[in-house]
Amino acid sequence: MKNLMKTLGVTAALMCSASGAFALEEGKITIWMGAGKGNENLQAVADKFTEELGIEVSVEVVDPGLTDKFQQAASTGDGPDIVLWAHDRFGEWAKGGLITPVTPSADFKSGVLDTAWDAVSFDGNIWGYPVSVEAIGLIYNTDLIPTPPASFEELKDIELPEGVNTILWDYNNTYFTFPMLMANGGFAFKKVDGSFDGSTTGVNTDGAIMGGDVLRSLFDDGILPEGVDYGVMDGAMARGETAMVINGPWSWNGYTDAGINIAVAPIPTVNGQVSPPFLGVYSAAINAASPNADLAIELVENYMLTDEGLAEWNAQSALGALADISAGQAQSDPKVGATLANAANGVPMPSNPEMGAFWSSMEPALGNITTGAQAPADALNDAAKRILGE
Repeated sequence: MKNLMKTLGVTAALMCSASGAFALEEGKITIWMGAGKGNENLQAVADKFTEELGIEVSVEVVDPGLTDKFQQAASTGDGPDIVLWAHDRFGEWAKGGLITPVTPSADFKSGVLDTAWDAVSFDGNIWGYPVSVEAIGLIYNTDLIPTPPASFEELKDIELPEGVNTILWDYNNTYFTFPMLMANGGFAFKKVDGSFDGSTTGVNTDGAIMGGDVLRSLFDDGILPEGVDYGVMDGAMARGETAMVINGPWSWNGYTDAGINIAVAPIPTVNGQVSPPFLGVYSAAINAASPNADLAIELVENYMLTDEGLAEWNAQSALGALADISAGQAQSDPKVGATLANAANGVPMPSNPEMGAFWSSMEPALGNITTGAQAPADALNDAAKRILGE
């Protein structure tokens, strides 16, 4: 429930401490977010803030390249007041002074999953507000796949109509493929005494290489075609041209709107071991350069992340499984339940600054594996060296 007295107090304080030009020029809040996250609904929530306070709010979709664009803009004192993204970039942004710590009240914190707060905590501070918990899974067309495969090894035995792919995903994107490498012991970075240790990586452990070998075998066995990216996969699923994809909750509406009946299951196992997805927490961070930080926090805490605000923002389930406990309990979609189950098996995505090197190093490694340019062991050993700057 919005605390109107607090809202009025924030506004009064700002009016007293700023010139008249502040409300007209600086008193405008800009939010950056990626595509497919309910931007129009969020704008409707923000419009209520505008109606009550007279402060304009602009919700902007910045896609592709939001993270790079935010980093470039914020480093020069520009960019949005609020940025919405997965928590894994927050460590890098915090270290660079691009986002500011927040101090939500105990009351506010108690309404959100503890694990979500852990994900946005770094170096003793809280760097953002959790919105939803994200975990990818196996999304399958129930008209083509009555029972989803438990393992990648089972894929070759699935019979489908001619012209229908067994499975597609954005396999050169580390976020979607790294579960295969983590199944038997691979890791990005490990936590030591509450902080991720950026001095060592497990992208080239024996288990990670095993996952890379299984990935390569899917091409050798004719299960995966070359040249697939997110757009190719997404379109094929919406047209009924693939039976399964590995994707996240943000994709559900597109498939159901296209008339595809879908369900969610765990990512298939590798050598009998669970393929754990990265557990991401979609979160709101405040730009350290924002002249409207108090108003931005008011918007986040008392409009965007109230039960009412979340219900409107997530009306089409674009956010997936909500981090807010009471709002999450109101969700009855079985796909949400399956996603929470996948999240329970997930590995929290590291938030240390070295994750930037992880992402930039793993993408070419996966590309070399999927095209056959390098053997999985060689590609992953090279990636480890790049990540550690060797």
